[in-house]
Amino acid sequence: MDKLLAVVLLALSTGIDNFVVSAAIGLAGINARHKIRIALTIGIFETAMTIAGLFLGDRASGLLGGYTHWVGGLLLLGTGIYIIYSAKKGDQSAKKKTNGKLAQQFITAMSLSIDNLIVGFSIGSQKIPINEAILVIAVISISLSLIGMELGTRLSHKIEEYSEIISGIIIIGVGLAITFKIL
Repeated sequence: MDKLLAVVLLALSTGIDNFVVSAAIGLAGINARHKIRIALTIGIFETAMTIAGLFLGDRASGLLGGYTHWVGGLLLLGTGIYIIYSAKKGDQSAKKKTNGKLAQQFITAMSLSIDNLIVGFSIGSQKIPINEAILVIAVISISLSLIGMELGTRLSHKIEEYSEIISGIIIIGVGLAITFKIL
């Protein structure tokens, strides 16, 4: 039971950035179909990176361990800058392209899930049941993403004029927090 609690806490801690970024995505305004697709993409990447971490083991963590926060943080910074640039440019079609573009969703999901490599390493070294860990991480990741996007969507109606810029600023903030190991 203690090992399952450890997995839940790890999943929540790595899922907090999913929640914040998903709220920012929701601020930009997306429909229900895109919310589900984005949440599933994030959940799949979070789970896949955990599995990859399990299989890569301690040797790979030595190579990537000190740099994963830089890679994830810089990818989020780039995403946030692109969103603000598109909003300032006044290109309304860019909003729809960003929300619907699968490549952009993959980049965001990948940058959010890099920390799950380390979670995978720790789960593997603690002899925690892999199937349970994968299920818990997937459910928590998808749930936090959906809750974040719904919250962001509800807030966007109140601050619609500035929602894309706020979205970009939040994503940049999370990127900085990951880069400097605050999250």
